[in-house]
Amino acid sequence: MWKRGELKRKSRGIIKKHYWRVIAVSFIVAFIAGSYNGTFSAVFSYDSSKEISNVVQDNTVSDFNDVQTKRFSDIILEEFSERNQTEEEIVENSPYKRGVFSSVFNHTVATGSIFSGIIAMLLKPMVKGAWLSLISAAAGAALLFFWWLLVQNIIQVGGCRFFMEADTYKNTAGKRVLYLYKIRRVWKVTRIMARKFLYQWLWSLTIIGGWIKGYSYMMVPYLAAENPNLHGREAIRVSRRMMNGNKWKAFLLDCSFIGWSLLSLMTLGLVNIFYANPYKAGVRAELYLTLRRKAMEENAEYCHVFTDRYLTAPPAEEELRAAMERAAKMSESQSWREEAKAAWEQPLDVSEEYPSVLFTVPESERRYRMNVDYHCKYGITGIILLFFIFSFVGWCWEVGLHLVQNGQFVNRGVFHGPWLPIYGSGGVLVLVLLKKFRDHPVVTFFLTVVVCGCVEYFTSWYLEITHNGVKWWDYSGYFLNLDGRICAEGLLVFGLGGCAFIYILAPLIMNSLIKKIPIKVRILLCVVLISAFAGDYFYSRSNPNTGQGITDYAWECRPEELPEKRRRSQAAELLKERIDAA
Repeated sequence: MWKRGELKRKSRGIIKKHYWRVIAVSFIVAFIAGSYNGTFSAVFSYDSSKEISNVVQDNTVSDFNDVQTKRFSDIILEEFSERNQTEEEIVENSPYKRGVFSSVFNHTVATGSIFSGIIAMLLKPMVKGAWLSLISAAAGAALLFFWWLLVQNIIQVGGCRFFMEADTYKNTAGKRVLYLYKIRRVWKVTRIMARKFLYQWLWSLTIIGGWIKGYSYMMVPYLAAENPNLHGREAIRVSRRMMNGNKWKAFLLDCSFIGWSLLSLMTLGLVNIFYANPYKAGVRAELYLTLRRKAMEENAEYCHVFTDRYLTAPPAEEELRAAMERAAKMSESQSWREEAKAAWEQPLDVSEEYPSVLFTVPESERRYRMNVDYHCKYGITGIILLFFIFSFVGWCWEVGLHLVQNGQFVNRGVFHGPWLPIYGSGGVLVLVLLKKFRDHPVVTFFLTVVVCGCVEYFTSWYLEITHNGVKWWDYSGYFLNLDGRICAEGLLVFGLGGCAFIYILAPLIMNSLIKKIPIKVRILLCVVLISAFAGDYFYSRSNPNTGQGITDYAWECRPEELPEKRRRSQAAELLKERIDAA
């Protein structure tokens, strides 16, 4: 027999041990999986499929003559044509006109869904009118379904796993929320949760069945968190057995949190975020562990599903060290010998965190990280080739971004060739200057932002003073911009792109491609690229690449910015005339 007070006492113990960590995990689970009602206004809960069903309901024709004269497809297209006009008005009237973030925000507000908004933004250059709204609504509904299936369910189960481990171990990592992705059990757990949803939805069609079955199936995500190999039907059966005689008590347990809910309303949800949500999650995890312990003590016929021996008790030290050595030998790491030796020599506290090497999923079935040696040596030819590769990638990014936003192909940059050296320079600089920080990704990210921000700012300044104030980019009107030369949105992209370049792209390209090219061919390739780049450089000094979408921003700015933009545009035209005259 379990008591509410005891469960709550243990939950408070979890919060006391891991306060900021449980806050972060509960916040992520609430935001992504929507597990706690009332915490957020469901950023991802909008169902775009309602757009289509609402059209059908709103346009049900009662007059038989109308049915004969007007096809159903025409009614659908007319309705979505009206919706498209409304969406276009919302986008046009938005105060945020420039940048990817602004475009995503505007289309999300217009369509009512972040998924439909992104689809509408991407398809806008190719699809117009009613079809744009129809396709974005349908695609948004499909994306929402897969988001629920493959992300929300997995994060919810991961959150359950985190709180169960936090009861036993002193330093449970927040990344345990993602453990199902690491052990390749996403589809199995997805099937379990989908079956639970289907059964509960069918029962909800009755008067009170849905409410009762909600408590009957309460233990399903916890069972999936402990044993992800469990079949969905078995998980539901075991949950029903565990909750037999406990549903009413679980209902009273939920009712005991009404005071916290009222307090959260008065504090605009802050109490939920900073205490109530982790408190409730801890109590439910403790309920599962209590019912699990009781079933094992009574030797219940379903005890075979409780396969994780170390969920409630740490392993012996020798057992854990042997497992760590075994895992090191099975890994593809180049330093597996050192890791295997360290398994027996390094200090070890078995109660510190859950021993993932002893989890029930066989070691051979684990999903290892991509074997990327980001400490590899590049050499002169490697650096040169990576400079041109990243310059080309940057050019593709800029051209593609302009094409998506404005539906127009423009050769971006000062140069005429398919490269933007600012991207190559930034990539090479972070690769060389931040070598000592590669083992610290967070530090590397912020330093990458600083390095790329300096490169972009001073490049913009140099181009302005050498070309009579002409700008090849202008972030005026973007959020958190500095003199129109750099902005928060651009620096975020540079930071993420720079880290991807350091940790993934550069090592992969170097080891998988460049090193396989014979050294003589590499040198020849470098000479050809440098010669072409030098020719473009000297030609662009006297004939810089200018024009609409390159240096002329007057056509895409807000009205109050037009005088300044026109002045810069006129300066660019004057510069071009002087060059032609010379």
